[in-house]
Amino acid sequence: MKNLWLLSFCTVLISCTAVRQIKDQEIVHKKQCESFDLSDGAIVLKTTIDGKKHDLLVDTGATLTIINDTTVITDLYKKEVGSLGTVVGSDRKNAVARRSVTVDFETTLFESKNKVVTLISKPQSKCGSSSIKGIIGTDCFFGQEDPLFLNFTDGKICLIDQAQMQSRLENKGYREVKSTCSLGKVYIYLTVAGTEHKFTFDTGYTGQIVMPYDEKLNWDNYNRMELDGSAFATAISQTQGTETYFEKVPVLIAGHKLNAKPILSGTIKSQVVGIQFLKGFDWIIDYSNNKVYAKRNHLKIEDLFLQRVQYQVTAKDKLLVTLKERKQTRYNLGDEIVSVNGQKVTPENNCEWQAFLNKTEDWSAIDLQVSPVVKP
Repeated sequence: MKNLWLLSFCTVLISCTAVRQIKDQEIVHKKQCESFDLSDGAIVLKTTIDGKKHDLLVDTGATLTIINDTTVITDLYKKEVGSLGTVVGSDRKNAVARRSVTVDFETTLFESKNKVVTLISKPQSKCGSSSIKGIIGTDCFFGQEDPLFLNFTDGKICLIDQAQMQSRLENKGYREVKSTCSLGKVYIYLTVAGTEHKFTFDTGYTGQIVMPYDEKLNWDNYNRMELDGSAFATAISQTQGTETYFEKVPVLIAGHKLNAKPILSGTIKSQVVGIQFLKGFDWIIDYSNNKVYAKRNHLKIEDLFLQRVQYQVTAKDKLLVTLKERKQTRYNLGDEIVSVNGQKVTPENNCEWQAFLNKTEDWSAIDLQVSPVVKP
């Protein structure tokens, strides 16, 4: 399942407390670099919040800095809490209230004694725990002169000065990317399958390219895989619908021609380019002049399906089929896996069976006992 942290904000009922918090917030930026490791498919920064260290994900698709685990905030009950209205996920279906507090906040790139953070709970998976406690949004970067340098070649995220930026632009082979900046977000333009589209530059999305399904798009010549069910985990919920995955689709960006694996989504309502595409370039985002530059690096952008999906399961109290290839008919969404190869599935071992089944491409070779979903 792909993570998509992109948020859409609605019903702006901001309390006076929140307005004052935002007005008084001061962020001091530092022209430094911090290393990151893409092994988890994300840019994660070590962050000190109220004196304690935590991991936060850098998300250029989110306009606010968000904490998902309120236990990281020291003495939350003593803090003044503001209201920032409601927020919906990128599927624009589910909405939750958002609260704000101020914290002592420090990373290698910036610090603040009164950083406003938004409190939003994220659904937790039963299997596996994440050290990531929230996201660092674009509110930490906009409104200052230092360009953001995303150096995927060396695994570094930096704030640089204008002179350093000009040196790289003149000597390192960077090209300007058609782009716009609006309401705290950066958008870049890609030509996908011969048609130009505007995408949110989103390091919080762990996939490549997502576009809402549009019957006007004629992609019949490209190999596809159609999946039904829950394919994405948004910031506040999991999606439910049909997703069509394509491979070897031509993409043009700033004169660079390559192939990629875009998704036409029946659930995601935003056009997003994520980390698995962005990593193939090094990026400079010049916030003061609203410009974006990119240089192709050595990192491979996958253009073929690494795994064909017949079925996927999710372990909760029960082990349920939650994603299936549309053409598969043996099992249905919601079916419960009762046993695998003669071994009973229990709450104690269903995470192990989840991992096993989700790595298995051909389910016909597995002996499964299934309790069919009860249809209304």
